Amino acid sequence: MSVHIAMLVIVGLLVASPVRAESDSSSDDLVASGAGMSAVAVLCSLVYAPVKVAYAAGGSIVAGLGYALSGGDASVAKPILDASLRGDYFVTPEQLRGEKPIEFIGRSAENEALRASSESTPAVGSAPEPSHEAASKEAPGGGWN
Repeated sequence: MSVHIAMLVIVGLLVASPVRAESDSSSDDLVASGAGMSAVAVLCSLVYAPVKVAYAAGGSIVAGLGYALSGGDASVAKPILDASLRGDYFVTPEQLRGEKPIEFIGRSAENEALRASSESTPAVGSAPEPSHEAASKEAPGGGWN
């Protein structure tokens, strides 16, 4: 029951957010679009968050078993904990628009830089052009040697 009340409060806060009082239809569309995306993100999070919490709880149990069965080897439990406990617990409008990936399975703290670099990588199919130095170092004929 308290979860339903909390979600109603969140939706109420999103609906009651301040809106500029201009008559410009493009800004009205942007505000409506932003409010709509926020509402959809909340609705998606109602499904996504409990699944993520259940996954994190299961991963914690498995990591504990792995730690115990390995004789207290933390290197067994740490990757399991990183994968299950890290990641996103809520869906955001940026993720729905495709501006940021949804990370269900988390990455370790050491690999957090990979997440930042994956968000700034160019789109698939837009590989960088090869440099002229690399082309000039190829064997004559361009074949396999």
